[in-house]
Amino acid sequence: MLFHERVAKSNLLVVAGETHQCFGHFSGQVHTDDRRRLDLDGVVGWAEQAHNPW
Repeated sequence: MLFHERVAKSNLLVVAGETHQCFGHFSGQVHTDDRRRLDLDGVVGWAEQAHNPW
């Protein structure tokens, strides 16, 4: 469940960029390097997408 999105944009003609950071509670599964499965429920974390065409 998303509880905050941070958006940063800049455009200085030569240097431009756009970043989205989404903060929320995550649920699901992750797999370790030794193939163990861990179930997650309500873990706080973030995901980020950035586009910086320099």
